[in-house]
Formats: sequence, C-alpha cells, structure tokens
Amino acid sequence: MKSTNTILTLLFAVFLFGCTTIPNKEEGKSAEELAEEQTIHDIDQLLGDLPPPSLVPFTLKSIGADFDRQHINSIEEVGKYEGNRDKLALNMGVYASDISYLAAYGHEEDCIEYLKVSHSIAESLGDSAIYDQKQLDEFKGHIKDQNEEEISNLLGKLFLSISVQMEEDHHLTMAGLALTGSFVEGLYQALLTIETFPDTEENKKLLEPLVKIVIEEEQALQDIITVLKDLPFDETIAEMIIELSILDKIYKGDMKEIDEKMKNDPNFILTKDAVRDITIELKRIRRNIIE
Repeated sequence: MKSTNTILTLLFAVFLFGCTTIPNKEEGKSAEELAEEQTIHDIDQLLGDLPPPSLVPFTLKSIGADFDRQHINSIEEVGKYEGNRDKLALNMGVYASDISYLAAYGHEEDCIEYLKVSHSIAESLGDSAIYDQKQLDEFKGHIKDQNEEEISNLLGKLFLSISVQMEEDHHLTMAGLALTGSFVEGLYQALLTIETFPDTEENKKLLEPLVKIVIEEEQALQDIITVLKDLPFDETIAEMIIELSILDKIYKGDMKEIDEKMKNDPNFILTKDAVRDITIELKRIRRNIIE
C-alpha cells in the first residue's frame, strides 16, 4: 500500500491489514479469497487517490473562510447510530474528516473529544481502543502551533493504537463504508464553504482553489464506487452505490465542463452557482449518512 502519513491511510490500513490474514496460496484459492484480495486491491487504489484529509480544512483556513460548526457532524449524534454497524462505520469516517477540520482551526479540546468518540465507535465495531495521554497532550501542542504535518502524524499514531479485533467477514465492509463517509464529509466541507462564502468580487478569485479540490476528487469517487461494488450486498451499500453514481454523473457533466472552462477560457469567471447541482446532491447524501 502507498505509504502516506494521513489519518485515512493509517486508520484504514489498520482495518485492512491489522486483522486480515489472507492464505498464502498461489493456486486453489476460493472465490471468497479472490474476492477479498480484489477488495483489498481496490481499497489500496482508493487510498492512493484520496487527497490528504488535511487538504480541505487547511485550504479553507488559508483563504480566510471562518470556522463553522455546520461543517462537522455533532458527536451528540452518535447515540442515533448505536446498533447499526453500517451507520457507525460511515460516521466514523465522517468524524475522521471532522477531526482534521477542528485541528486546522485550532480546536484542540474538540479534537480530543472527537478522537474519543471515534475510538468508542471502533470499540462498538469490535476493536479495543488504547489511549496514550502523552500522545494526546503532544497532539494538543501541535494544534496550538498549527503544525499541519505533525497533526497528521500524531493522528495517525493515535489511530494506530487501536487493536483491531473485527471478525474477518466484517472488517472490509466497515473499512469501505468508513472511507465513504470520510470522502463525503471532506467534499461536503469544501462545497459548503463555497455555498456560504461571501459573494464578493475578491472572493470569486478565492473560490478557484476550492473548486479545483472538488474537481480533483473525481477519481477517488470512482474508486469508492468500485470498492462498494466489491463488498457483500446490503441495503446501505446498495444505497451508497446509487447515490454516489448520481454524483459521478454530475462529475462527468457539469464538473467536467467547469474544469474545461477554467483551463481553456481566460475570461471565465467562477461563481457559486457553477457548483450548485453537485452541492445539492452531496448535501442530500451527507444528510442520509448522518441522520
């Protein structure tokens, strides 16, 4: 697997390989073993195509976007997901992206609370979480110093402290859904900022880096759809495939057109209306995940 010091790569590498034992056989593999290997291959590809989770929140801060709690899912919502493994997995991914957003804006205490909730969800999914207070204190210090690289490194170490004990026939599904939730949340944060950014001539110039981030998520979206199609069928997975496929059509239509205009038309002026359709669809998908 491609090695990057990001929350997602480290967190989901644990899920994928911490509890996976694939038979070391070149011949006579069962259909289930081959299917699992294909899923792992496709998640590996997805992890390689996902941008660092710190990219969106630190970009938001760099262009002067204010901190807004609408960009994150409240940890008070966790109780609604109890007893629903799919919902827990999706929202563990959501909270992974939320932790990056909180860290980018220096909310160290909230970060710690969200980390604790993420560990609690992991426990509900079959893992045992281990806390190291020294690491948590170090993490707070890096948030205060706004050290983006160290924030990512420390989050990775904290997530690696999880001892993965998930049943073999569940962990790939949980990892795939968690990756889906994190992808949706990161894209939501970018699009919501575009939607709520003050509509001034100066700000129109600042929209371009955010729209580029949105456009560059297309490959990751396609990878996620591939991963979900690999997983054992259930209602949640089927729903996510349908929803993300609609998003994919918008990428192939409106977003492709915007990308071409940005590249080829020097007179093209980007406005918030350009991403209205993808924003509406993404907000609906995200609402289905967190409610």
